[in-house]
Amino acid sequence: MARMPTKLTQKQISTFRKKIWGFYRLHGRHDLPFRKTKNPYRIAVAEIMLQQTQVDRVVPKYQNWIREFPSWKTLAHASRQNILRSWSGLGYNRRAIFLQRMALTITKEYKGRLPKNPKDLLGLPGIGPYTSKSIFIFAFNAPLATVDTNIRRVFIHEFNLPAHTSFATLEHIAKALVPAKRSRDWHNALMDYAALGLPQTPRIQPLSRQSRFKGSIRQIRGEIIRRLTTHKHISMTIVARDMKRPITDVKKAAASLHKEHLINRRGSILTLSSNA
Repeated sequence: MARMPTKLTQKQISTFRKKIWGFYRLHGRHDLPFRKTKNPYRIAVAEIMLQQTQVDRVVPKYQNWIREFPSWKTLAHASRQNILRSWSGLGYNRRAIFLQRMALTITKEYKGRLPKNPKDLLGLPGIGPYTSKSIFIFAFNAPLATVDTNIRRVFIHEFNLPAHTSFATLEHIAKALVPAKRSRDWHNALMDYAALGLPQTPRIQPLSRQSRFKGSIRQIRGEIIRRLTTHKHISMTIVARDMKRPITDVKKAAASLHKEHLINRRGSILTLSSNA
């Protein structure tokens, strides 16, 4: 088993950077719309959309979202129905609600501007350690290092590390690799290499696997939200009939949405909850 390095040599750093930069120069996804902006709002939207969602699914949704809600202020004042309609198809609808709650906080408490450092972002809805850093990296070229599941795969493969290498060790490596004043480009390059250049690595298993969508409770949740973006209220009985699913599954999906304050329920009738 390879020994986990606590410190990379300068030769390792130089060789690895050369490889990643070379790949990025030839194969990088330079035309992605969220790479053509440094606007903190647009970067935040993209980063939250990209959580657990493939880039090709995000691009059209991102472009439409920016047309519909071009600023923190417009998003803060948008209706719950319009927000979820624009988000529909991306899954994990609570991310859209987190974005609006984030917009409400920023407009009220930060005069419509993103907080000044990543730690402040951690207090906002839907923002974890990775997302707070990534927003600052891509919006401000901040001299930070961050490791997502794809960058994890790159480091484990390229430095021949054990598959169970801790995130603390990977973050230590990541900090040593970030080139001065080029954090934004560097993280884009790493992600593109992970997506397009990294060989298949069966020994590197994902830390978690997404459950099957078709036939799942998640599918019913998505269908409930989709219908409520075009109707003021819907019936669980009709959802069960149309989807050919047991009413108990629909009730379970509705209960989870209600717990997250996405919908209201009165008997078998469901409505979207008001903005919160």
